[in-house]
Amino acid sequence: MIRVLVVDDHAIVRAGLAHLLGTAADVVCVGTEADGRAGLAAVAALRPDVVLLDLSMPVLDGVEVIRALRAAGNPVRVLVLTSFADADLVLAAVHAGADGYLLKQSEAETVLDGVRAVVRGEAPVDPGVARSLLSEVRGRAQADPLTEREREVLELIRQGQPNKTIARRLAISERTVKAHVTHILQRLGVADRTQAALWAERQRQGAGRP
Repeated sequence: MIRVLVVDDHAIVRAGLAHLLGTAADVVCVGTEADGRAGLAAVAALRPDVVLLDLSMPVLDGVEVIRALRAAGNPVRVLVLTSFADADLVLAAVHAGADGYLLKQSEAETVLDGVRAVVRGEAPVDPGVARSLLSEVRGRAQADPLTEREREVLELIRQGQPNKTIARRLAISERTVKAHVTHILQRLGVADRTQAALWAERQRQGAGRP
């Protein structure tokens, strides 16, 4: 049985999802919570296989919940189920560590299939979300996404320099470096420093630099 925890601030949505999960022979709803902080506590207590997570919630929003789970090294699968297809929000959830992203207008069977898919290690994404994401990524690729300072930081990341060294080389604080790194990752649509460094290396090679 796939153990699922529902975290959503709307009581009618929680009840509907709990009922839906109960109709599947291979899925069981182990609990429901109305806010992000309660959701984190329930994950620790109930140890579900999947968290079916809304993004817009009180106390802690969905992205913050995902970040907290991943920072703690929790391997629970997170399937986002929300009303928002905004590309920036999708990217924030993916960067935080979401395993899938579906919209609340999805068919019931699509939600159940999404739960099964994330358990298998797949990454279900609503087609409308995928279109929005592709459009955003293409738009960013066509524009110069970084400021001059961010490009300086990225070049030092490409060279393998840690934040402390980057701060010293550019005469800025480590906190400022961290802020630049976060913005660089978001702008490039990559998950970590290694991917950012690879992106910078490809740009360098494309420009014909040694």
